[in-house]
Formats: sequence, C-alpha cells, structure tokens
Amino acid sequence: MIRNARCAWMRRCSSASALGTVLAALFLVGTSPAVSAAPPALRIHLLGTGGPELTPDRAGYATLVEGGDTLLLFDAGRGILQRLYEQRINPKRITRIFLTHLHSDHIAGLPDLWITPWFLLGRTAPLEIWGPPGTRAMVSGMLAMYGHDVASRVNRFNPAGAIAVTVHELAPGTIFDRDGMRVTAFAVEHDDGNPAFGYRIDRAGHAAVLSGDTTYSANVVAAAQDVDLVVSNVIAFSPRLSALPEMQGVLAKLTTPEQAARLFVETRPKLAIFSHIVKKELGGAPGDAAILSRVRAAGYSGPLAMGHDREVIELGKSVTLLPPPSIVDLPDLDSKSAPF
Repeated sequence: MIRNARCAWMRRCSSASALGTVLAALFLVGTSPAVSAAPPALRIHLLGTGGPELTPDRAGYATLVEGGDTLLLFDAGRGILQRLYEQRINPKRITRIFLTHLHSDHIAGLPDLWITPWFLLGRTAPLEIWGPPGTRAMVSGMLAMYGHDVASRVNRFNPAGAIAVTVHELAPGTIFDRDGMRVTAFAVEHDDGNPAFGYRIDRAGHAAVLSGDTTYSANVVAAAQDVDLVVSNVIAFSPRLSALPEMQGVLAKLTTPEQAARLFVETRPKLAIFSHIVKKELGGAPGDAAILSRVRAAGYSGPLAMGHDREVIELGKSVTLLPPPSIVDLPDLDSKSAPF
C-alpha cells in the first residue's frame, strides 16, 4: 500500500503547515508509520536533482548516501555546498566522492567542496575520489587552477595534508567495501559522456541503484534486481524541441520516460524516483506531470515519484519518501567552530 500525500511537500500550497509535514512522512511502501521508527539501513539525500539547465528550484545533480556514520557522495553538481548546508550536514564531513562521469554539470561543485570546507570549516581529512578513467587528470587540473589559493592558505591552521586528494579510477565491480557499505560500479551508455558508470549501494540487506547519466541500459537492469530504490535520470522535451535535429543526440544519450517505464517494469523496485531531470520547454510542475504521465502510459504502474532537491528517502523495513528538512532557524556555517 502506498500513501502519497506529498502535495509537492506543500511547497506550492499557501503554507507549509505541520499537517503537511506529517502527511508527507506517510509516503510509505509496504508498512505502517509505526514501523518506520527503527533507524534506516540507508538514507538517500537528493541534494540536487537538475541537469545543466537553470531552473528556480533544482541545483546540479548530487546524491548523498548515508549509512550509519558513513557518508558517500555521488557526483557534485553546482550548488552542492549550499545543499549540504541546508540539510544540516557539515560539508567538512564529506571526504568520499564517487563520480558517474566527467561532464561539467556533475563536477561543477567539486572545487568548492574540496577547498572551502578545508580552510573555512576545518576539514582535517583528505578527499578520496572514485571516478572513470580521466578523473586523475581532471583532479590535477583542479589542483592547478586553485594553486595560488592553496599555496596562500596553507598554514598551521590549515594543514596541507587535508587538501590532498586520492584518486581511484574505476573498472566495473565492487569498488568500496567498508563500514558495512558496499558500492558496486557498472558501465552505462552516455555517448559523449563515456566512460560513464552507475552505482549500486548495499547495506544491511537493503540496496539502492543510481543510474547515473545513461540511456536505457541492460547493465542498469541487471544491477537493479531486488533493490529497494532506483534513482533514474530522465529526459523530455517539448514537441517543438524534440523535432529539432540538434536535439536528437541529446535525447539519445539519456533515459526517456518510455525507457524509464521499461527499466522499472523489468526491475520492480519498491520505489522508482527521478533525478538529473532534464526538461526543456516543460517547466515547473506541469512538465513534471507530463513526464510521469508518459511513464504511466508506457506501462509502469508501480511506486513512482519525481525527485525534488533535498528530499530524503529512507530504506529499511519500509521505503519512506520525506520532504526537505526545514531551514527555519538554520544557523550560519561560518567557521571551524560552527554548530554542526
């Protein structure tokens, strides 16, 4: 049974009342609200759900996976530092980063995440980055670009060791297995973004798959068998743009709503949700609704949601889709002695 009381998390209603918050927490799959009190095996933060397009409410693509005290970040699109702050997660805690591919909209926020939490917030651990072949060269370029800043800021308060970066260039298979968290990388098909990868994250008998940027791929289907959650990219344009020759290659390298329906039918997750939402001339809630309608028309009738920035999905005895945490009374994060 699914209780879907999102009302777009009341964000488009006249007020975000306490009732709206309670109702939003009841978007559950397979259990009653009382069961959800146990700590989840995984908590997925949809930090940024957009693509390269500029919209009022979607930052660049980034997904944080939390398992116990372990935090793993997948991609670092524009606005990543702000979104972490709004989740009340100190960015200095993010030291393990997994990149799906090296397109600019997936790494635009990486330099900010690397350098600002070091000198401003007191990160003491170096970064560890997993990414496709080419990641090492990209990181070398980032270090060169900020060379003056690093040389000027290193001192006894900002140690050089904490600005270091260790890079692991990927091949398909298990790439991380620590602290009860296992991350498996699989190759996907993203045309001018190749080599590109998706990821499966497992912990305590629960699992999520992040498709990354890809068209329909048998590798995503294989990885997503028996998972609680599939986070898929999606692309949809207006009829006018869809007919333009320039747009054919763009449409061909990401997942259309019809391809997403096929993926979800073949995997049957407890919840399917979209992120890296690429829409052109399909703005706002009507565009979101048009995409969901196309998925339904293509034959998928299971649990489905359109992702929004800062929503949280908890995986445990139930799959629970929660609204963004409140930023009321959010304190400034302005120094090494910041409150969280």
